[in-house]
Amino acid sequence: MNMKAKTLSTIKLITGLVFAASFVSGASHANALFSLENLERERAAMLSAMTDTSLDINDRQSKVAMSFKRMVDIERMVLRDERIAQSDKLIVKKAFDNYDLTFLAHASTEANRDVYSHWLSTLNITAETIERSEQGVR
Repeated sequence: MNMKAKTLSTIKLITGLVFAASFVSGASHANALFSLENLERERAAMLSAMTDTSLDINDRQSKVAMSFKRMVDIERMVLRDERIAQSDKLIVKKAFDNYDLTFLAHASTEANRDVYSHWLSTLNITAETIERSEQGVR
């Protein structure tokens, strides 16, 4: 191989490595937020089960209990993930600013309340505010 061909192949190799490194770096950053996004999905599913009027009380309690266990595990993963803690993404900032709502399983346990009561309390929803509310279309 002549010198020009070696230089060209070296440049292609370096370009390929830089591209691969940037792709892997971007993928690992995206994976860092995956557990937080997964937590949001699980929390939404649990809140949906808690408020689903089509479920009887036993089915509702069963679904919420299973979801609560999953949330505890996912919350632990999110809280222990240094990549999330060091991220400057808006979703991460909002998640930690709203700890009581984002980490609902941990926050309710710390407050010695069931999840539903803690959620309502955090949102300042009481029996009185529900009674005063009006149903309508926005």
